[in-house]
Amino acid sequence: MSIYKIPGPLLIAMGGLFLSSGGTIFRSFEMADPWAIYFWRSVFFTPAVLLFIFATEKSEFVNKFRSLGVIGIICAALYASGSAAFMFALKHTTVANVVFIISIQSFFLAIMGYFFLKEKINFSTLVAIILAAAGLYVMIGTNISGGTALGNAYAFIIPIAFTTVVILIRKFDHIDMVPAVGLSGVFALTAGFLLSDTIAITPHDLLLVCFFGALQYAPGFICLTLGSRKTPAAKVGIFAFTEAIAGPIWAYLFINEVPPLGVLIGGTMIFLAILLKSFKS
Repeated sequence: MSIYKIPGPLLIAMGGLFLSSGGTIFRSFEMADPWAIYFWRSVFFTPAVLLFIFATEKSEFVNKFRSLGVIGIICAALYASGSAAFMFALKHTTVANVVFIISIQSFFLAIMGYFFLKEKINFSTLVAIILAAAGLYVMIGTNISGGTALGNAYAFIIPIAFTTVVILIRKFDHIDMVPAVGLSGVFALTAGFLLSDTIAITPHDLLLVCFFGALQYAPGFICLTLGSRKTPAAKVGIFAFTEAIAGPIWAYLFINEVPPLGVLIGGTMIFLAILLKSFKS
């Protein structure tokens, strides 16, 4: 079955699962420079996305990029910005903190969908947004949270960028934005090369970054992009919550990272808010 025929919500959930191991992989690198990791991941990510587009579109390969226009370029820049923010957020705070902050995109999407796509916010969604805001405060605004202000600030860029991308995908659904994912890799490749201290890499990191770029990040964002095109904006964040569920589990199992109490409490509150929104929306 073609990936284009898979239901949107399932694609989004799959994308979240692919991306959920990103924090654990990042923490497993020997190199310490996020820009160098950003560069090398893009070395493998970009060809993987281009290969997917060529395999599925062949005769339309060049036209797909031509049809992106300004909106597609903006989406590519937002993808690249969110990706860079992810790297720097993980350098300064826990995996759980990052993925739970990312999960608030569900409520950003509901709010942005109301203003730009005329999607209504019902009472249960409003309650869920308030509960999620309280959970977020517990995570990053109290002494029982273990994240740093800088790490949390970087993490906040990610849901803002992704929310904007989803709104653009939904509003301009006649444009195939998968080529924008590939273009974001070119942006990231360039930025990583120019801003990294060195691109020297060990055999261990080379193998790891190959998996990171081609087998984890590329399919994750392809699935999210295709799924967002076919799923109401307010529901995208619900199904993408698979990333927030699985991310801390991988971190605990493979790098022995135990989330601080504040992250667990606040993350649980956000999870309950998303459940409320999903059952009542």
